[in-house]
Amino acid sequence: MRTSTLMMLLAAPLALAACDSAQETETMEDMPMDGMAMEGHDMSAMDAVDGAKTASAVGTVTAIDAEAGTITVDHEPVAELGWPQMVMAFDASEEVRGDISVGDAIKFTVEATDEGNTITAITKQ
Repeated sequence: MRTSTLMMLLAAPLALAACDSAQETETMEDMPMDGMAMEGHDMSAMDAVDGAKTASAVGTVTAIDAEAGTITVDHEPVAELGWPQMVMAFDASEEVRGDISVGDAIKFTVEATDEGNTITAITKQ
């Protein structure tokens, strides 16, 4: 009886931890996070954006999704926005995506808002 009581006491915290009330990522309608390689990055180092901010950055295009209207970039740290080096998807119009291809080294201008991040200009390096 003593062993079963001990087992119940040890199992209870694990059972409660499994009952997390966080929203399922499949139903989240915010910024899509799929395709963003952020493992190993200290996301707490990123500053929240207050209003719209514009910054220049450099990186390498890792994916282009014409249907979603995004370009995924492995970018260097962006000091103006407090961003560490990471891979992330940015909104980009068809005109901005232009003749950019996966693997291109680019310099780009990003407008960061609370609603998302948009590449407003891009040039190949």
